[in-house]
Amino acid sequence: MQIQHYCALGDSITDRRNQLVSKWYQDWLVEWWQPAKTSLLAVSGSTVCAEFDSMAARSRMIPDDCDLLTIYGGINDFGRSQPLGRFGDTLNTTFYGALDQLLRSILREHPQTAVYFISHVRIGTGFFPATNQFGLQQADYEQAIAQVTAAYAVPHLSLYHSWLNFATPSLAERYSLDTLHPNDAGQLAIAHLIDDFVKIH
Repeated sequence: MQIQHYCALGDSITDRRNQLVSKWYQDWLVEWWQPAKTSLLAVSGSTVCAEFDSMAARSRMIPDDCDLLTIYGGINDFGRSQPLGRFGDTLNTTFYGALDQLLRSILREHPQTAVYFISHVRIGTGFFPATNQFGLQQADYEQAIAQVTAAYAVPHLSLYHSWLNFATPSLAERYSLDTLHPNDAGQLAIAHLIDDFVKIH
């Protein structure tokens, strides 16, 4: 796999500036993939929606020569109670609409880029509660991600449906800091899951 410019768009799971761990998943990927260039477009606490450092807005910073892009997001839209909306929304004031806008604009502006969307593992209640202010659960936002990525034929790695489950106490203790953020072992596990997924898609 020859990658020239790898770009990672994300939130605190991706943002190296928060110093939560010593090595992030994208650091492992860079080590394994050996791209000529790397761009990190991550802001802790950011949402896909408009309210908190919108990923839809930040996607405008993706370099023209990016040939592989991972988008790791959505968990803060659930946890920070962004309106879910419904399939068919196109405005970034709802999660469905912001995700539609994000993917539509990236695919239009970067037609040669391989784009992968990563949704977070099933989380526990150590950081966010089980339901948000709208009475919605992580699974509701996961369903939205599955629907919108399928509509745009963007490969979707659902860590929510992977073996890595932070709602399981034994796995959370081994792989997470707070049932939301992965620790060093969690970041490495995520890196392996992404690497395996990209290789077959």
